[in-house]
Amino acid sequence: MALIGRAAASSALRRWSCAAERLVQHSQRRLATVAVGISGGVDSAVAALLLKRQGHEVIGLHMRSWDVKDESVPEGEMSCVEKERHDAERLCRHLGIGFHEVDFVREYWSLVFEPFLQSYRHGTTPNPDVACNRYIKFDLFHQHALSLGAQHVATGHYARLRRDERTGRMQLLKAVDESKDQSYFLSCVQQQALPQVIFPLGGLPKVEVRRLAREAELHVASKKDSVGICFVGKRRFGRFIAEYLECTSGPFVCVETGMTVGTHRGHPLYTPGAKARIGGLAEQEDRKKWYVVAKSAQENTVYVCLGADHRALKTSALLTDTPSWVAGDAPDALRLANESVLRCQARVRYQQPLNACEVRLSEDRLDVAFEQPIDYVAEQQVLAMYDGEVCLGGATISQRLENVMPLEGVQIHG
Repeated sequence: MALIGRAAASSALRRWSCAAERLVQHSQRRLATVAVGISGGVDSAVAALLLKRQGHEVIGLHMRSWDVKDESVPEGEMSCVEKERHDAERLCRHLGIGFHEVDFVREYWSLVFEPFLQSYRHGTTPNPDVACNRYIKFDLFHQHALSLGAQHVATGHYARLRRDERTGRMQLLKAVDESKDQSYFLSCVQQQALPQVIFPLGGLPKVEVRRLAREAELHVASKKDSVGICFVGKRRFGRFIAEYLECTSGPFVCVETGMTVGTHRGHPLYTPGAKARIGGLAEQEDRKKWYVVAKSAQENTVYVCLGADHRALKTSALLTDTPSWVAGDAPDALRLANESVLRCQARVRYQQPLNACEVRLSEDRLDVAFEQPIDYVAEQQVLAMYDGEVCLGGATISQRLENVMPLEGVQIHG
């Protein structure tokens, strides 16, 4: 049985590998100069490896978006920024490709980090990775790569692209390996960038990516995946955010009783759906824990409920800000006068199961109603919409319209 299992696994990996090779060939049939965003991790390294094997002229382009001075590093140690640069340069030498650098620290600060801080200051929960992809990686970085003479730009994202035969526009598809799919983070990327983009890893599982890296003797083959917000690095998020925002203690208030049940360390340190970790009250009868439902930045109050399955954590409808459609225009269902309702699936956070919903265009915003209530909706997170494997676009959540359990007697102000 073990031999059969290994043989089946090996056969599956060969199929994945062949699919990936076909994907790269389909993405760019003619040999071209391709600039690959080399982060210093295994994914971008294997993306460059696959493209080079196809015969393309590959340029390694490393982006610096965070200032070393903003990292607290013990004396004698390299910062995360320096380590990533060192790994990126070493990978390019090993692969025999040119190594280039570009500095977008100032642009990242103004377009991504400052809005991130402003959002937390106002009591909401943004997604800086979505903003980084839209404004930095697939705009400024993309333009810089083309200015170096590249015809195409590739990254190590787990996603796929194909051309819509009807419209001629590019479609963004989920990765074949949905456990690593990153289309959520790409849902707000603009159409004009996509014709020059290649995602070599869209048809590969991560286990195959690491196998290819080991075979090519890449020193990052076993390097851990980066998780969480990129600029936080290895620091605890609470400690990081407290360096930039004033965090003043205030009350934890129970949404059912309106009673104060503890003291928090500052509302920016909490987000809906997270454990509240109330000192002395972490566990109550039947050992349920307290969870964050909502926040009031104005009153410096964090509202909590008991249990991860509490009705107050569920939302059945929401509003968004102006959506960003991958195709450039809204789907036909929203633009046709006799329909004006888009029936699709959506998620409000990375790797959340897709949820069926109806989307209506309300002036320049979206009114979204879910078939079944969903958990842990946070304002300023991104709603990504799908039609099967196709990611239609994304929009920033501006308001939770309907909670399954109204917060009676509790006034929440942003």
